[in-house]
Amino acid sequence: MGVESFGFNAAIAKLYAFTATLQKSKASHGAQREAIMTLAQLMSPMTPHLAEDIWAHQGGEGLIVHAPWPQADEAMLKDDTITMPIQINGKRRAEIQVAAEASKEEVEKIALAHEAVIRTLDGAAPKKVIVVPGRIVNVVA
Repeated sequence: MGVESFGFNAAIAKLYAFTATLQKSKASHGAQREAIMTLAQLMSPMTPHLAEDIWAHQGGEGLIVHAPWPQADEAMLKDDTITMPIQINGKRRAEIQVAAEASKEEVEKIALAHEAVIRTLDGAAPKKVIVVPGRIVNVVA
């Protein structure tokens, strides 16, 4: 198996994830149509016939191969919030949602207010709290 096949498999996996997100979407019909058109363009290098069929079915003009390639909006690529796991005494016990740019102190405060942490500490103060920004919160009870 060559290196090229791993890139192909990764691309297909990303397209599957895009499709799954699109299926769950509650966006307007217009927004969903735009997403489907983009999906068709992204899949066209790997599945050209299927992509052309989707393109035509969605009302795309001309052939998909002649359509301009979708442009990424850099602002849309940044998450406003991130999910961070909380480990208590080395075992993953919970997750928290925090602002992507939250400080260590803010993340620690949110983590210590989580019910799983409160239940485990049972009124005692933690011995140590380690916050790795954007990655994980470790609480030593």
